[in-house]
Amino acid sequence: MKPFTSGDITIPTALVTGGTGFVGSHTIELLLQRGFQVRCLVRRTRSNLGWAEGLPIEIVRGSYYDVDSLREAIGSADYIFHIAGVTKARKPREYSNGNVLSTRNLLEAAATNRKLKKFCFISSLTATGPSIDGKPVDENSPCNPITTYGVTKLEAETICQLHANRIPIVILRPPAVYGPRDQDSLGIFQWASNGYIPAMGGKEKTVSLIYGSELARAIVDATVSERTTGETYFVADPNAYSFSETMAKVASMVGKRARTLVFPKWLLYGLAGISEAASVFQSKPPVLNIEKVRDLVQKSWVCSPRKLEDHIGFRTQVSIEDGLRRTLEWYKEYGWL
Repeated sequence: MKPFTSGDITIPTALVTGGTGFVGSHTIELLLQRGFQVRCLVRRTRSNLGWAEGLPIEIVRGSYYDVDSLREAIGSADYIFHIAGVTKARKPREYSNGNVLSTRNLLEAAATNRKLKKFCFISSLTATGPSIDGKPVDENSPCNPITTYGVTKLEAETICQLHANRIPIVILRPPAVYGPRDQDSLGIFQWASNGYIPAMGGKEKTVSLIYGSELARAIVDATVSERTTGETYFVADPNAYSFSETMAKVASMVGKRARTLVFPKWLLYGLAGISEAASVFQSKPPVLNIEKVRDLVQKSWVCSPRKLEDHIGFRTQVSIEDGLRRTLEWYKEYGWL
């Protein structure tokens, strides 16, 4: 991809991975709004363009396991936004291939582009793990991931850091992301719309959250800033939220009086075991598995976004009430709820 030049104006170019998905599509839309020329890397085996369908972007087919195809996809892009990753899988190897090997190969390909201004890797709060004492973790907190997904995200971060002497890199760790187009948070809205609040392992749980388009803004702002090179950041709303109170807000929005249903740990692990056994006969990974339960029963998934605010002034602008309402309205409009 060559920068487009018109007179004295050079239009910045960007390669986006994961652009067919929830966060990636929001990121592409924001890049287009800011005047970027965007190229979206799509797997050769993917049959549709998802949420990237119809956007004025260049689509390039390639494989994360073919460095030459990645090198061709990158070309002379000014920025690379590596948003793609594997969040659900049957085996640890699938997580490793989708999160670690793919990142390594993309970095190797990117290293040949001497015009590259920044490589942005989207990691996860799970790379650090839950808060042990209920206080928000920060970039100085020790990393203790408790799932294979978190372990592979941390491994990918390490690979990014090993390439930092060859490539300008920034790493972002978002917590749970919600908003229009997101399928993962749909279940929470379905529970609340039926008047129930599922308490996994106990009634008290606190979480950090970020609205999808706000995360996209953080991704773009952090990537184009020279201040962020070589840094790792958490990106989230400044406030932590009670999970039960957040769900009660959604229930109230649909006119329901929510009742709490407590699912003890032993029951959740039992259901996860059954789900994993049944998934042998299914083509997709199970929605509930042992590692997912281990994630769900943690009391505190909270992080501090202070460092990102201090470095580039980023602060979320969509309140939790507005974000939940917009998401709920979108789900209804598109017939998901």
